[in-house]
Amino acid sequence: MVFKIFLTHADTSGFNTDIQSEGRDAVSRSSELGEQLVSSSENNISKVYTALGNSYRRQIVQILREKGKAGFKELHDTLGISVGALYHHLEALEGIVAQAPDKKYVLTEQGRSTIDTLSISEEKIAAGRLPVARETRLGLVSKEVLFGRTLFEYLNQESLRTLPLAVLIVFFGGWVSSQANLEPLLLFYLSPTSSAGRAWFILLFPIGWLATFAVADILSTTIFHRKGGDISLLNGTAFSMLPLLIVPGISFLVQEFSPGRPVGYLTILLPVVLQVWILCLLSTSISISKGLKLEKTALISLGVVYVNILALVTALQFGLF
Repeated sequence: MVFKIFLTHADTSGFNTDIQSEGRDAVSRSSELGEQLVSSSENNISKVYTALGNSYRRQIVQILREKGKAGFKELHDTLGISVGALYHHLEALEGIVAQAPDKKYVLTEQGRSTIDTLSISEEKIAAGRLPVARETRLGLVSKEVLFGRTLFEYLNQESLRTLPLAVLIVFFGGWVSSQANLEPLLLFYLSPTSSAGRAWFILLFPIGWLATFAVADILSTTIFHRKGGDISLLNGTAFSMLPLLIVPGISFLVQEFSPGRPVGYLTILLPVVLQVWILCLLSTSISISKGLKLEKTALISLGVVYVNILALVTALQFGLF
């Protein structure tokens, strides 16, 4: 009998130990889950702070908080910005702002709840407890030099004022190309084979500018249904084509100061680097003028490249070069 009691006590002791162990594991898992939820919440709040770093986006959120919902035209008229800029800001507010079935914009549940907690999070930011996204030096250089973000944002805000400068750049590009006898067609450089070709050579750069703009605008409208921002895109296309003038410009200077010196390697090696730069600039220009994300505008830029190749092959078949 004593033996039986001893066994029962031992079994109960082991059972209690298992319960305590499982309890500690459950508490540990709950603690880890709580930390993950807090970390996720803080990351969401940090993203909201980043998205609301622009005054226009804060105005959009404030309008939607007060009115509940607003249409695109209402937001456009209230903010007084271009169509492309408004699309851009709405894209940046993804996850915070969404479209309702009636096509009007509203705050999402996640966006509303996160924005409501910003007053508490501001104390954490002041205390240095909430990580705020900071742009690295490399990221800043790539954004400003490789993509020209600030430049294209200015062109978008001052589209009419900067249009004469864009036209001047284009015709200057045509003059430089004719003087260097080297015409850039986005990704390729050509030389006229006849005197008749040289006569209209100066017009190829402006024609290429208008063709690039037209293709980018058509693709933006047909694929992503983004209209408006035409003048901004027209200006941005001109500035995106500026790197095309580097090779003709160097060739022209060499011909002027070192006549007879070969520069053929420039038309082979340097354009490879310039092509990447031009596509980045063009993608940014489309992104800001049409309010699309860069991954979407990259597809449009590639479409422009394919159309350019098709036009070049057609021109060669008809003996234009």
